[in-house]
Amino acid sequence: MPNTRSAKLAKWQIWLLSLSGTLLWLSGSAWLLLHYYGRVQGPFGPESNPLEPWMLRLHGLVLIPALLGVGGLFLVHFRKGWSHKPQRVAGLILSAAVLVLVATGYLLYYVGDDELREVFSRVHWIAGLGVPAVFVWHYLNGLRARRGSRRPRTRKTVAQAARVQVNADKFF
Repeated sequence: MPNTRSAKLAKWQIWLLSLSGTLLWLSGSAWLLLHYYGRVQGPFGPESNPLEPWMLRLHGLVLIPALLGVGGLFLVHFRKGWSHKPQRVAGLILSAAVLVLVATGYLLYYVGDDELREVFSRVHWIAGLGVPAVFVWHYLNGLRARRGSRRPRTRKTVAQAARVQVNADKFF
């Protein structure tokens, strides 16, 4: 964190989360396309694409820095960000989506029942495909909120200026 007074992330955190998040999304999307549309003809009929397991391996590898980045958000970003009411809904939805992705990813790895795996798989990839839109919403809300808070607070409204003028007339 650049400082502990605001919810703004340090540049390294922005890079870590942006790069790992992008690679997670790309590897997951690539796996999805290969799994559903990339079947290859084998000697005994259609088979899974040989790149599918490599996309899953890449997806799991990139998860490590992504989780480190998300863990870093707990230090200040979540705590300080809670006070920014316009960001609260977007932040909660983004956090819930990430929590769903982590939980379903874990369950996909460890659950053996094929029917449950299919349910967890669908929830995982539907949430995964939607996360970039929620992230962009959260990010743009943050930019908009920061721009609004940078406006000079010394500007007076017409009513305030009129009150100052009336008080000045009484004084002189």
